[in-house]
Amino acid sequence: MSAVTASLCSTLLFVGLFVFVSAAPLSDKKIIAQSGEDVTLTCRAPNKNNIIVVEWSRADLGEEYVLLYRDEHFDTTNQHPSFKSRVDLQDRHMKDGDVSLILKNVRTDDSGTYECRVFVGEIRRKRANLSGDSISIIHLHVVPPDQKNLTAASGQNVTLTCRAPNSNNIIVVEWSRADLETEYVLLYRNEQLDPENQHASFKNRVDLQDRQMKAGDVSLILKDVTSNDTGTYECRVFQRERIRRKRAHLKTDPITVVNLHVVPPGQTGGDTQDGGKEAGEKEAGGKEEGGSVGLIVGLTVFAVAVVIAVAALVRFVIYKKRKKQQSQGSYI
Repeated sequence: MSAVTASLCSTLLFVGLFVFVSAAPLSDKKIIAQSGEDVTLTCRAPNKNNIIVVEWSRADLGEEYVLLYRDEHFDTTNQHPSFKSRVDLQDRHMKDGDVSLILKNVRTDDSGTYECRVFVGEIRRKRANLSGDSISIIHLHVVPPDQKNLTAASGQNVTLTCRAPNSNNIIVVEWSRADLETEYVLLYRNEQLDPENQHASFKNRVDLQDRQMKAGDVSLILKDVTSNDTGTYECRVFQRERIRRKRAHLKTDPITVVNLHVVPPGQTGGDTQDGGKEAGEKEAGGKEEGGSVGLIVGLTVFAVAVVIAVAALVRFVIYKKRKKQQSQGSYI
């Protein structure tokens, strides 16, 4: 009888513990993030002690999960490939029940509804498959990369602006153009430019505006542009551990897209990304203004010359007339 009572008490204790976790107030939040940012999906367990499993999932991923932490380490067996090496717990010690998720370098396909679950007790199965209610639901929406339009006159130097949202620990910067396929415009890694797979037309013509990348500035300087430079340029950064491959192949959304259109000298185009007149139009306007000023100055000089010539002619006629009168007086 005592054995049955002990078993029943143990069962009731486990059920009570599990119900306590499941009955915690549900947190439902919405987060909007820019492509390329690191975001934190907050979650706090009501039972701060003896948390042995933390699971973050997304309904549209099916059986694969975002993160599973068990036995004091991450279980990547059934983790969705897109989240590998991109997720972590904010505090692996889970102090005060903090089981928040850090999602690095977000992209548009990370948009979705994330659910947080914890389990207190002992699980022997390889996959958690927690049947309890979520204690936190977060709706994440990742905004597409910033797009800009830029028009420049052939022969100019142009700057394609790009700023990383997370300015710390930028180890790779890549500027690419879709029509160049595997070749890139610029690749900066290991604190230097990597020219190995750079497209031939950009060699010795591109550079970063600030190689120190202060405040996340990874803008591209493109020198002496031609019509062949017209295209859509994409800016990407990499901020995790060092890449050992020669080619970065950053499988992330660009943080900035710049549509560059190069026109012949003297032609006007559209607006720049800051809403002002583009450089080619300014130059053409400057030339027209300079031509008008030159014409006015030329006409003024010509008019003064005519006045001087007329005055000289009048003085000459008066002089001749006086000479003639003096000659006639002497004769008389």
